[in-house]
Amino acid sequence: MHEEKLNEAIRTAVDHAVPDVLPSVLADCRNQKGNVIVMKEYRRTSRNRIRMLAATAACLALLLGGGALWGYQVNYRVDSTISLDVNPSIEITLNQKEKVLAVTPLNAEGQTVVGNMDFRGSSLDLTVNALIGSMVRNGYLNELSNSILVSVDSDDAAHGAQLQEKLSREVSTLLEAQSLSGSVLSQSLTAEPDLQSMADTYGITSGKAKLITALAEQNPLYTTEELAALSINELNLLMEAGEAQPETITTQGSASDKAYIGEERALEIALKHAGAQANEILVEKNRLDYEDGAMVYEVEFYYQEHEFEYDIDALSGEIRHVDKEREKAPKEKQNQASQKDGAQNGSSSQKDSNASVQASGQDIGREKAVEIALSHAGLSQSNVRDLDVEKDKKKGSIVYEVDFEANGYEYDYDIDAATG
Repeated sequence: MHEEKLNEAIRTAVDHAVPDVLPSVLADCRNQKGNVIVMKEYRRTSRNRIRMLAATAACLALLLGGGALWGYQVNYRVDSTISLDVNPSIEITLNQKEKVLAVTPLNAEGQTVVGNMDFRGSSLDLTVNALIGSMVRNGYLNELSNSILVSVDSDDAAHGAQLQEKLSREVSTLLEAQSLSGSVLSQSLTAEPDLQSMADTYGITSGKAKLITALAEQNPLYTTEELAALSINELNLLMEAGEAQPETITTQGSASDKAYIGEERALEIALKHAGAQANEILVEKNRLDYEDGAMVYEVEFYYQEHEFEYDIDALSGEIRHVDKEREKAPKEKQNQASQKDGAQNGSSSQKDSNASVQASGQDIGREKAVEIALSHAGLSQSNVRDLDVEKDKKKGSIVYEVDFEANGYEYDYDIDAATG
């Protein structure tokens, strides 16, 4: 028999020899109330697949963690710090979206301004609006004390500069809305340990500490302790009286001196005490200063071969200090006096000259006065708003008072009506 046929015959015989017991086995299971368990075949998971799953899980965890970190950075990390100083001192911390994280009063006056207001999550504009309004209502900003310092501390210098300009303009607008002619000082800050140390020592903001530092550099006679106790309006007045404006400070508007007697009255008090007349003296100095814990007018003049120095209390007019030394006026001062006398004793005084010019009809006119002011400011009339022109008499001369606003600044000009 062929081999293949023989093998086939053997397989057939074996198949017929194996009994088919499946039906009986199943029957026995039923009789025994057993269960049939179907066995599934499982394949082994390859190591490469396990590694791939682990890497995917790691990437997913990294993405979720990165997303959480990004969300924290945007919403909760302090991106910028704004400080507002009048005498109340208040700090505002912001996130990257310029939403408020916290508003912190740094002194009792600041606590009065903030009160029970909760600004968390509010916009910067709304927060500043509410705080400025509260400062005005509580009398910290008024016609007698109209100065506020805005300081911006940001890790991003460009963003800080934008915030500084934006806030300065916004605060000016808010004060105008309150019918208040304010003076807004603004500056950008960087992290400086010395400033923070000074701020912590005197309980002030880093912004006020920087302004004080600039003033002390301008006048070494000022001490940090003295200046820290002054309001921003007082510091602003001292800065204006100085010989140079600190480069780090940007200013809009002028500090109010309406609480004080004024330079003219201070000079009158000094002259009365010295027994002199205004036309007999040469004025060396007459300006606001701060000495021995008080704002004073420092008045110095030459009279009858003597130099007089007075400190006149700026609030009461009391003479706090007087010094008299035998000393002639410098030659250049004497020359100025001679020129002054010549002008006064000539064919006509300056007042008479102005009067005669006006009487003769020589007047540049309103439009020319506006043209001169705009030209000096480097602006065109289309670039300005709230243009106001009035004719007035000042110091014996007829002038055009030209006032307008542009680019966040207020411009005030006195244009001689005769000469321009």
